Amino acid sequence: LLALLALAGAPTIEAQPESAYYGVALGNFDYQENDFFGAPFVSDTVSSYRLMVGYQFMEHLTVEGGYGKTGTIRDTATVPTFPSGTVDLNVSYEFSMLTIRLLGVLPFDNGVSLLGGLGYTDMKGKFSFTDGVDSASGSETTNEPGYYIGAQYDWDRFAMRLGYEKFDFDGDVDASETMLTFFYKI
Repeated sequence: LLALLALAGAPTIEAQPESAYYGVALGNFDYQENDFFGAPFVSDTVSSYRLMVGYQFMEHLTVEGGYGKTGTIRDTATVPTFPSGTVDLNVSYEFSMLTIRLLGVLPFDNGVSLLGGLGYTDMKGKFSFTDGVDSASGSETTNEPGYYIGAQYDWDRFAMRLGYEKFDFDGDVDASETMLTFFYKI
């Protein structure tokens, strides 16, 4: 939607030259996973970071790539046992993420730009469960689309952006990331 708005408003907005950039994003990763009955199973907010590279092809179109990690998501989940009873599991997850995004850019004359677009993230997760006696661990890979919005302020060689990305997990997982990104333009 922002990309279409950017194209519609193109004649009234000052042009910016093509540019490559790189940077670092620091943020918070919110994660919630529900059990089979829809009740919260794991819920936590942890710090995250990403190393970013990008290229603005046109005034209103940029592509970005990034690699990052989350902190360790920790929670205690109560799980029913057979034939009756429950057990408390200490759960921990950690994700590494490889992302590519296509963003529409709506630049204004005062250095502010609005961004919106779609991304694709390859997430590799490490997990472990323990009840204090027995434990299990493993890893899984998932590929998730994401929806991104942000606001950026540009100087000559630097830019700062506040962004929000919502990951579209299937099923009972809800995840999002809020990031403050610092860019250097080449």
